[in-house]
Amino acid sequence: MRKSLLIAALALVPAFAFAAALLAEPIKVELKDFKVLTVDGKEAPDALGYSMDDNKLFYYTRGIGTATVKFPDDGDYTLVLEASCDKAKDELAKIKIKLGDKVVKEDFALTTDGAKEYKFEVTVKKGELKLSVEFLNDTYKEGEYDLNFYLHGAKFEKK
Repeated sequence: MRKSLLIAALALVPAFAFAAALLAEPIKVELKDFKVLTVDGKEAPDALGYSMDDNKLFYYTRGIGTATVKFPDDGDYTLVLEASCDKAKDELAKIKIKLGDKVVKEDFALTTDGAKEYKFEVTVKKGELKLSVEFLNDTYKEGEYDLNFYLHGAKFEKK
């Protein structure tokens, strides 16, 4: 009897592990925790930063937003960025994404100007890493066009 209970219990272990992975809470990166600076490392609060009213990061010029992310385990994750932009001259925003020293995407172009989730696969080691999102292609002509980038959310989902 004990042996059959043990076998039955062991048979359920993979199912519980699978269910635990499905139920794992994503690691949410709070937008207010990002520090957004110009590409030469200067503050520009009117052009780069966090809008508490809109709960989003705004990049009205080229800049890099960074935040520290703490990973509880080694493993594969899906980075989910929710982003939008103001289109200019039929061009959408392009971004560079890094996690620690690794480039996740070098020159990623948004596919629409409306808010949309974009997914990227990453492998990490347990510990803290810096997530950086850089707006690459600011374009502006007064009274005619202004290409801007917005980050509405960032999270990591365990695979």
